[in-house]
Amino acid sequence: MDKNNEVMVSESIGHVAGEVWRLLDQGGPQTLSQLKKRLNGGSDLLEFAVGWLAREDKLEILKEKKNTLVRLK
Repeated sequence: MDKNNEVMVSESIGHVAGEVWRLLDQGGPQTLSQLKKRLNGGSDLLEFAVGWLAREDKLEILKEKKNTLVRLK
């Protein structure tokens, strides 16, 4: 992957992370499935964005039966 593509992917992940933050801030805890529907996006970018926010200690990720619940800390 060339440098330009790396920057574009990083920017896309950052954008989706911002959208995830906004949705959780406005709507409270949500499952990954709910977030995916609301973002109309690919699951890869969503998962990368959630991982980024979790790494920055901004999210709690909880397993509930068959679902994964995400909420702001």
